[in-house]
Amino acid sequence: MVRFRSKAFQWLVCGVITALVAQPLWAATIRVQSDRNPVAMNESFRLTFEAEGRVDDDPDFKLLEQDFEIRHRSQGTSMQIINGEVSQSQQWTVVLMPRRSGRLVVPPIPFGKDMSQSLVIGVTDAAAPSAETQNSALFIEVSAEPGEAYVQSQVIYRAKLFRAVNVANATLSEPVISGIDAVVEKLGDDREYETTRDGRRFVVLERSYAIFPQQSGALTIAPLTFEGQVVNRARGMFDVFEQGGPIRRVRSAEVAIDVKAVPAAENRQQWLPAREVRLVEEWPEGVDLSQPVSAGEPLTWTLTLIADGLTAAQLPAVTPQMPDGMKAYPDQARQLNDKKQDTLIGVRQEKIALIPTEAGEYLLPAVEVPWWNSVSGKREIARLPSRTLQVKAAAQAGNIVGGSDAATDESMTTAIASSDVAALQQGEGRWRIVSGVLGLGWLMTAVAWWLTRRTGRADGGRNLGIDEAGAGINEVKKAMQAACRSNDPLAAKDALLAWGAVRWPLAPPTSLGELARRVNGPLSSEIEALNRRLYRAPLLAARDWDGDALWNHFMHELSLPAQPSNAEQSVLAPMYP
Repeated sequence: MVRFRSKAFQWLVCGVITALVAQPLWAATIRVQSDRNPVAMNESFRLTFEAEGRVDDDPDFKLLEQDFEIRHRSQGTSMQIINGEVSQSQQWTVVLMPRRSGRLVVPPIPFGKDMSQSLVIGVTDAAAPSAETQNSALFIEVSAEPGEAYVQSQVIYRAKLFRAVNVANATLSEPVISGIDAVVEKLGDDREYETTRDGRRFVVLERSYAIFPQQSGALTIAPLTFEGQVVNRARGMFDVFEQGGPIRRVRSAEVAIDVKAVPAAENRQQWLPAREVRLVEEWPEGVDLSQPVSAGEPLTWTLTLIADGLTAAQLPAVTPQMPDGMKAYPDQARQLNDKKQDTLIGVRQEKIALIPTEAGEYLLPAVEVPWWNSVSGKREIARLPSRTLQVKAAAQAGNIVGGSDAATDESMTTAIASSDVAALQQGEGRWRIVSGVLGLGWLMTAVAWWLTRRTGRADGGRNLGIDEAGAGINEVKKAMQAACRSNDPLAAKDALLAWGAVRWPLAPPTSLGELARRVNGPLSSEIEALNRRLYRAPLLAARDWDGDALWNHFMHELSLPAQPSNAEQSVLAPMYP
């Protein structure tokens, strides 16, 4: 079992994985989060309680008063409409001031019979005022952690604007880096809270950045500049042009950071300096890897690399070497940068479709990602152990035939057992006959259309649609019904394309994707779904496919009056003036 060094990082990993691959497990739970953690004594912070849907009753916040002073509370509702589905959530916001320092627990808050989650808030002692700011009503404090960093590692730069006066038209500059190149990422939204310094009340605006130096050497962060207009009195009725008080400008201190080079013993190509790195694997729900899986059955292996203190772009691809007889088809990697209050979390997720080609025992290799612990200054390895996969012979496949819109990967044909190949060959012979009949029907339609043009029919302005195809459409309907009733997706594809040739003889569609664009409504969706299934695994597409929906929508389409496609209209216009 993987043990996490940091409890906070453990919860973070769980949250990221859940967001990527699953629905929230606590959908009916009232969640709580703080805008800052830890906080200093005499500083206010904001707690937000959020619930999906309706709760049992209004919250009772009296339990908070034991360790916190409630300064303000508010309530709101938000609504989202996604794909026609309406979701609603409620939020309760409470501004608190801690009564003492230490680890204070926000207890579960009752919402009638419903209860919120608990939360631990770290409260530090109040900071002592400096000589320069003790008598100032407006000043900036900045800090950078750590003071020494490695190339490409994360440095957290915080700026706090303290004000004991009201200001207007205010601006705060962004950090400017000099000395060496660096990447700067702003972390989350600005936070505003109250604090007390030497008995004086201040409102604090806090802003955080993640800085990633790209070279070794001395990195300098220039002083930040705040400029604003002090509002020192209420405006009179007649001083509409009065702009308030004087404009004040304050500057922070300059910050210098020593950036170390990559240690000589480390590989620069695999350099990952972070506070924490973890590898997490996921298998499809319901799959028990202690039991054998069937040869030819795809199995998705999800590998997620999570790094505290690195961007997703810095994370390497995780591509383990597969044993002989195990085909691997990696999907495009997903990347996510999760910007927390005090760090940036980079996430890279790989999904690999595994297909064992024959029965036997397969050893999936251990997966290892070396990284540099920027806190301890030591090399570590994020690792998933090797595992043995038992594979049993594939069951007899039903009606499986060849062919797809995309070129079939020849290596995937080995995923079908020898008995399946025999069924495949038998099915191909049967459907060659059907394809010949369909081709004959199309040829008859084309000849009829040519003869119509030659004889100059009085009703030549009509479109040659299904009603005029005669025997051709009847053969298509029979083949389509047989394919859908036997749940044979490849035969359904052949029948659909034959119908397209009958339906649009002037510009027949050449693929299911093109055919889907020429029809509307449910039939288009069914054709698209069939096309996706055949494209992903053409020789395995027959398993678990139900053709009833496609047949019903197909017959409904035949009952509609025929309309020429755009391609036909461009030909028909000059042909029938």
